[in-house]
Amino acid sequence: MIDKIKSLEQNFSVSKAAFIVGFFALLSRAAGLLRDRLFASTFGAGDTLDVYYAAFRIPDFIFNLLVLGTLSVAFIPVFTELLAKDKARAYKTANTVLNASFLIMSAICILLMFLAKPLTSVLVPGFSEDKLAATTLLTRIFLASPVIFTISNIFSSILNSQKKFFIANLAPILYNVGIIFGLLALYPKFGLAGLGMGVILGALLHLFIQIPEACRFGYFWTIKTDIKDPAVLKIFTLFLPRILGVDNSQISLLVGSMVGSILASGSIAVFNLANNLQAVPLGVFAISTATAVFPFLSELYNKGDKSSFMLELYKSVEQILFFLVPFTILLLLFRAHLVRLVFGAGNFDWNDTILTFNTLGLFAVSLFAQGLTPLFARAFYAQHDTKTPVFTGILAMATNALLAYVFGTRFGAPGMAAAFSAAAILNSIILFAILRHRLIRDLDRTQVHKMDMEIASSIAKICAASLFMGLAGYALLYLLDPLVDTHTVLGLLAQAGLAFLGGAAVFVAVGKYLQIPQLKLISLAGVIKKG
Repeated sequence: MIDKIKSLEQNFSVSKAAFIVGFFALLSRAAGLLRDRLFASTFGAGDTLDVYYAAFRIPDFIFNLLVLGTLSVAFIPVFTELLAKDKARAYKTANTVLNASFLIMSAICILLMFLAKPLTSVLVPGFSEDKLAATTLLTRIFLASPVIFTISNIFSSILNSQKKFFIANLAPILYNVGIIFGLLALYPKFGLAGLGMGVILGALLHLFIQIPEACRFGYFWTIKTDIKDPAVLKIFTLFLPRILGVDNSQISLLVGSMVGSILASGSIAVFNLANNLQAVPLGVFAISTATAVFPFLSELYNKGDKSSFMLELYKSVEQILFFLVPFTILLLLFRAHLVRLVFGAGNFDWNDTILTFNTLGLFAVSLFAQGLTPLFARAFYAQHDTKTPVFTGILAMATNALLAYVFGTRFGAPGMAAAFSAAAILNSIILFAILRHRLIRDLDRTQVHKMDMEIASSIAKICAASLFMGLAGYALLYLLDPLVDTHTVLGLLAQAGLAFLGGAAVFVAVGKYLQIPQLKLISLAGVIKKG
């Protein structure tokens, strides 16, 4: 199976690349859900999980601000352009970026270790002294991870730029393995510090798996750094404005920690657990597609082929919505079952379950927007425009922060999820409107109208099939309820499983009747055959 998947890299297509990224994203999310289940059953939605998730906020924010979605999206278009002209120079530029990024991130994280206590006090103003001390300890340990992930992310970008997605997307699975090892083997011996050690172990595994693969394709590390390299300066120019456009989800998690710290114990944990659950389809179907199409869009822009650029963008929109629209219905329909099956064990009680599935439902409302935003943003980055997503992102962040405080203080974790969804939908709509306006300026109106009609028809068909799927799934849940004991895992699984299969069958039947072309993407055989 793995050999077949790896062979898909040989003749590149977006569908093949999306399949590889999506397959390993699914494995990574599965490992992440196992991780969350172990944490939830061990600690419940209480003080320990609040501390654990809050301790990630500063390290994750710094990494996302400076590297993930910033340095990487500035690096790939320039590196891709260099590869096509001079491979040796491309790797020289990559080496400079790696060395400079490592030094800068190391200095920042060391400084933040000294400032961890006052920063944490601002982040979680409602924590008691004991919770604050524990959060500070874990934050200091976790701050080693951005340094490791900075190096690892550059190796991922090098591989992705060459359309080599296999190893780069295997790495996150190993990250989760390290965290699970920390919980099971290190926590019993070292307490909270053991959880931190597990995170650092996972980060190191994430890095080490990628180094040999990058070297195999020509990378060779040297201490020599040329910061005057025009390509490096171009990356830096693209990188700077993107800093202000940090992902809305990161702001949401920061705001969630701040507001959650003044709410009932476990609110931060509930918010994060629900977010991690709804992120599964995003990582598998949306991020995978955006990641796979990004180098392809960069190539099309460098060739000046706007027509193909827009066509490929629309195809990716259809592919993302084909999965996320039905998954939105499924999450809304089966949210209680999912939360009980995934987290409902050990110390995770019924009250925790209710709060989590209510929060999950409000996250799910914006699933389509969350999935499209990374794609739209990468479409701008492929055009060497990092400024536009910044401005829309700032607006989304402000909306999220304001609504999170208003709704969160009134409705708790579900209110914070509602604020996040409102901001995500707003951001996606604005990005698409600007992007489409820019792309159609130099294209034939008849051609644009044809593409618009095709994507509108496709989305309408997907929504219709999803609606029938939801009605069938709801009816089956109602009919099966008196026949199974939903107080047991087996009964709950039987009810949800049969209703899901029935709904999925209806979706496929309606989809075939409406001739939805994306149906062929649901099988590996279809992807291989297409390639």
